[in-house]
This record gives sequence, structure tokens and C-alpha cells, in this order.
Amino acid sequence: MLILKQTDCFNKSIKFWKILGIYPFDVKWKYYEIYSNLFVFLFIFLYDGLMTINFYFLPRDLDHFVEEMIFYFTLLAVMSKAVTYMVAKKKIVKLLEILDSEMFHPETKKGMQIVTAAKKFNVKYWKIVAAVSYYSNLVHILTPLIAHIMTPVPLLLNSCSYSFLSEDVKEMFIYPIYLYQAFGMHVNMLYNLNIDTFFLGLMIYVIAQLELLEEHLTNVTDENTYKAGTLRANCIHESDDSVLIKKLNKAIVHYESIYKYCSLIEDIFSITLFVQFSMASCIICVCLFRFTLPATNEYYMFLASYVTIMTMQIMVPCWFGTRIMDKSCHLSQAVYACNWTPQSRRFKSSLKLFVERANRPLSITGWKMFPLSLNTFTSIMNSAYSFFTLLRHMQSREI
Repeated sequence: MLILKQTDCFNKSIKFWKILGIYPFDVKWKYYEIYSNLFVFLFIFLYDGLMTINFYFLPRDLDHFVEEMIFYFTLLAVMSKAVTYMVAKKKIVKLLEILDSEMFHPETKKGMQIVTAAKKFNVKYWKIVAAVSYYSNLVHILTPLIAHIMTPVPLLLNSCSYSFLSEDVKEMFIYPIYLYQAFGMHVNMLYNLNIDTFFLGLMIYVIAQLELLEEHLTNVTDENTYKAGTLRANCIHESDDSVLIKKLNKAIVHYESIYKYCSLIEDIFSITLFVQFSMASCIICVCLFRFTLPATNEYYMFLASYVTIMTMQIMVPCWFGTRIMDKSCHLSQAVYACNWTPQSRRFKSSLKLFVERANRPLSITGWKMFPLSLNTFTSIMNSAYSFFTLLRHMQSREI
């Protein structure tokens, strides 16, 4: 059977990882480690650090803080992702190796179709997220620059006002500062794009493996089924029973491999998920509040695309997290679709043990505090709206 390399769908993300300094594999270039540390420092730690210092020098009113906080929460989430990749390189390599292992390779034509469909979805999803992300990012970066070139208006910094600098210094170095902020925003967008789509791709493959296992369990007795009228429980030969037990045990081992794979994903991304979902509630709240303040039509277009991307960043993983839980629970029902009733007592005992184990659904959690599920997504959106209402109340009191 054709060998299917499942990790091929991550090739674009892996190429970007190398540019972004978070490449988990060995690199022949001896200076790559220096490049990696320097790149991450300049566009993650220094970039975020300057934005943090800026808050201390802002005027003490809500409108100014909200304006500066639009990107700040996103940058904190990106920082957690970059740090995760820097400290968990070996585990990320292990994730990719498991995907291409023999255990996760489909053995039937239908299995090949399931895995191929998962690969195609991952490639298509990366392209969609990339198109939306590039559009939103370029609109925000280029709009003030085009306005500055086409009309006699000053060039405005697009992510942070750098209030700790005097107006004279900012005016003198406006173009280098603008270029650093614009490129830094683009780099952070690339981190988000290529880490989030990779994480979602892993979840898609978990679902695909659960579907492969469901197919295996449904057909576990097919080659050992006797003709109607001659079927009796005591007529099953020992050799046939051993074959059935072997097939069932293989399915159980496959299930345990999927469970360990989910645990490894959670081990790597658990803290990152907690940070991202916590920041997402703040980001959506701040964007909603910013819609209530005056701005240009172009800025409203940017806000609309930005809040859409932020919402999708948490909704899509929650959706597929629910799918993983549903698919794993369905295994305990799918196993009874096989011809289990005439089988031996030993086979039925093994079957019962598997059902008991499968009744506990697989899930991926954020820092052991919340599972990726639609219920979590609903809670986050409710929290975002509650924070938005609180900000509106504070604004009305200031007025």
C-alpha cells in the first residue's frame, strides 16, 4: 500500500518556523541558534517590552488605554506560543514523528481516504487563515503610510504610540520606528498563523485517527463471520478466536496511542491555550469597545477583520475539540456494530474493558482548567461581553 506522509501538510508552516527562529529540527547552519535567539528577542521580547513600558507614560484616561491595548493582548498570546516552541522543540519533533509512524498509518482504502481528506483540509485551512490574516495586517500597516504619501498628513505609528519618547525624537526617527513596528506586527501575525494552524492540524489528525479506529472496531469480526444457520457460540475454533483477540488488542493499542498523542499535545500547548483563551476574551472586549469610539471607515474595516480573526482563533479549536470528545465517546457504541454476540467469552471480556475505557472521552485542556469545547467558547464570549459592558459603564461615569 502507498505510504502516506501525513506531515506534508505542515511543510509551509515548518518553512516559516525556520524563518521565525522556532525551527525544532537540527539546522546545518552553525549560527542558526544565534539567529533564532536574536530574532525572537527583537520581535517578541523587545517588541512586547516597549509596548509594556508605553502604558506607564500614557494619559490616565480609558480611551487612550483601550487604543493601545488592542494589540497588546495578542502580543502576549504570541509570546507564550514562541516561548513554548523554544522550550518544547523535542516534543514537537516527537509529535511529527508519531504522525508518520506505522501505528497512525491507514491500512484500508477507506482509511486512506480519511487521512487524505484530513491533509487536504489542513492545507486549505492554512490558505484561508493566511489570506484573511495578510489582508487584515496589510490594511492596518499600509493605510497610514498611503495616507501619508498621498496627502499632507503626518505618519502615524500603527501599533503603539511610544509615549516614553518625546515628540521631537519620534518625529526625527518616525520612519525607522514605523518600519520596526510594521515589520514586528507582520512577524507576530506569522507566528500566530503558523502556530495556530499547526495546532489545529494536530486536532484534525486526532479526529482522523479516531475515525480510523472506529472503522477498525466496526469490522473487527468481518473475516471471522460464519454463514447464517451454522453460527453458534461454541463452534468458534481457537485459532479464529485468537485472530479476533489479536485484532481487538491492536485496536486497543491504537486507542492508547491516540490517548498518549492527545496527552502530548496537551503537555506542549496547555499553558499556551490558557494564555490565548484568556487574552481572547480581553481582545474581543477591547475591539467591541473601540467600535464605540470615533474612527475612519478604514479603521473600522480593520477592526471588523481583526475581531473576526480573534474569534475564529478560539471558535475553531473549540469546535474540533468538541468533535474529538464526541468521536471518542462514539467508539463505545461503534464497537457493538461488529458481530460480537457469537464470539468467545474472552473476546467479550476484552470488548467490555475497551468500552469502559472509551466511555471517558478524550479531550485537550488549557492548563487543566477548561477543555476545548463549544461550552468553553460560549463562556469566553459571555465574559468578553461582560467586560465590554463594564468598560461602557466606566466610560459613562467619566463623561
